[in-house]
Amino acid sequence: MRVALLSDVHANLPALEAVLAEIDASARADAIWVTGDTVGYGADPSDVIALLRARSAVLVQGNHDRAVATGEGLDWFHDRAAAAVRMHTKWLSAEERDFLGGLPLTTTVERFTLCHGSIRDPLWEYVTTASAAAASLAEAATPFACNGHTHVPALYVEDESGVRVTLPGTGVAHALTPRAMLNPGSVGQPRDGDPRAAYAILDTEEGTATFYRASYPIDEAQRRIRARGLPEMFAERLALGL
Repeated sequence: MRVALLSDVHANLPALEAVLAEIDASARADAIWVTGDTVGYGADPSDVIALLRARSAVLVQGNHDRAVATGEGLDWFHDRAAAAVRMHTKWLSAEERDFLGGLPLTTTVERFTLCHGSIRDPLWEYVTTASAAAASLAEAATPFACNGHTHVPALYVEDESGVRVTLPGTGVAHALTPRAMLNPGSVGQPRDGDPRAAYAILDTEEGTATFYRASYPIDEAQRRIRARGLPEMFAERLALGL
């Protein structure tokens, strides 16, 4: 099976639409998996939720999803992120908030465990080192794990010598075997200096991951953020990929 792996859409509808259009045009994926933070920051949380649900995406809960749904964790956000959370909470219906609040912290599909932060701390841990990836893989019941949260594409492969960091080149199929943890980067708020929407395609039978970037109308996403009165910071970041 070929799977589109997405993360951190953050209510950025133009970015999500561009990624899905690119995937559909190339017939790259049979399924969609999303490793958390569907909402937060952006202008269109309801439309993003609706689109992913219409596509039967498999989702896990991120820290922004939990905060929007329940208010939990707001003290961990800086003031502008907390303001966006509160706005999203008001905009979403009770049913949409219940949907977000009911998402699992982790889920297993075939040989893959999905989480947002890490397996040992699904909502909050940032996996940015090989040692952190090794600690999560040690708790995984599957050979492969997929996460998000950092907004930076990453691939950590474990073999007999330990866990090594692999730089995920765009359009290159990377072997995941025997064990690996990968982060596709962020669809809606990239933070690696490349403002294009990030995603990955998994071949679950071959055990490979290929990382991609999709261009999208950033100016339209910025316009929507400003029109809805969200903090300006989230519009400015889009053009910088920071």
